Amino acid sequence: MNKEIKQIYVSMELAENEIKILAGEYFNTRFNIIRSEKFYTNAINDFRITDQQQLVSDIRSAVRECSDRIGSDIEKVILVLPAYNFKRFPLRSKVVTEDGTVRKSDIARAVSNSLKAQVDEDVMIVDPMIVKYTVNGISTRRIPENESCSELLVDIDLLCADIKMCYEYVSAVEASGLKVLDIVLNTYASAKEAALFEESLNRSIVVLDIGRTCTYLSLLSKGKLVSTEIVFDGINSLINKVYRTYSIPYNDIAKLIKYDVNFDCEYMDDVIYAWTDQGSTRTITTAMLNETVEKTLDSLADKLIAMCKPVLDSGASIVLMGEGQQMKALTEKIKEKSGTEVRSYCPETIGVRDPSMTSEYGAFITYREKALLNDLSVNCIDLLRYDALIKEKELDSEGETITTKIKNLFKQYMERGGN
Repeated sequence: MNKEIKQIYVSMELAENEIKILAGEYFNTRFNIIRSEKFYTNAINDFRITDQQQLVSDIRSAVRECSDRIGSDIEKVILVLPAYNFKRFPLRSKVVTEDGTVRKSDIARAVSNSLKAQVDEDVMIVDPMIVKYTVNGISTRRIPENESCSELLVDIDLLCADIKMCYEYVSAVEASGLKVLDIVLNTYASAKEAALFEESLNRSIVVLDIGRTCTYLSLLSKGKLVSTEIVFDGINSLINKVYRTYSIPYNDIAKLIKYDVNFDCEYMDDVIYAWTDQGSTRTITTAMLNETVEKTLDSLADKLIAMCKPVLDSGASIVLMGEGQQMKALTEKIKEKSGTEVRSYCPETIGVRDPSMTSEYGAFITYREKALLNDLSVNCIDLLRYDALIKEKELDSEGETITTKIKNLFKQYMERGGN
């Protein structure tokens, strides 16, 4: 379908106090992660940009650094938006096939028509999600390409988010000199990457995407993203508790929280961290860390379970995502308090095995489907420069490729009588 067999995508998310950037390459049927980066920004608070000029500067710095490491300028991005003020509007789009056979163009036309629908004034359409197709009275979730029918029905969910927030985020990215190739909701992209829509056909799923300052609670049922609610609480409540108690350097506390809180530890008195405070050396043990965060951890788990308890009582399971998923103690608390099946999810692709980057990776999958449907061939970086850099790296100082050099070494070895 595409003239170019290689396509490089870049996704960006402005999440809490971070700018996340992920670059990946599709080559034929293979996919490889090129770069995964996170950069700090203090220009966003509770999904509102508090300092537009500072955010634009932070985005430029992040993109510049990432571009230097990739070896080519980032020109376009797929922007991942938070599902703030999430709303869903289901509808059915009907199209008449041109030659009595379903083509990709017919499906694309059905999606395009759905975008003309009216939604609430406080939100805008971000993702049109195809739920199912109806061909000759038979419903299917599989793309019915080349099926014979005169009329195609497509059930579509219009997934929307806060219009002011979307405008501010897109404006900031474009002001930094980037082109926004597409936008996608973080909760939709994450569920897409984890293949949770298919899993939810048989059993409802509550996705808890636990971040630093907020947690997304998303309900997936019958292959749909039904709702997303935001709880303004996350692992920062635990980090702040430790910081106020021990004054440990802030950047180190997150690692202690995620990997060293352990209520089943056999060696509670072992020192897990040592630091200098006003000229004296201080230490903290597993027992001290556990005691410091235990009540706050219980409170966070109770709050999250209380928010989704009605759904859990109906038999739904829980999937944990986000940075909080890396905290084993929190996972165990949620399992203990929820009384239902709980599992943690982390992308399995090499280069992006980070649960906090799931939505960035999912944005690739979401946009890829759109590109295939509309026969789009797009690259987010200067591909010619990138390819030239790769070829240059394949050459050593004498101009030999790595393969040629190995062959020459083997030839020399054989000429010396090697067996």
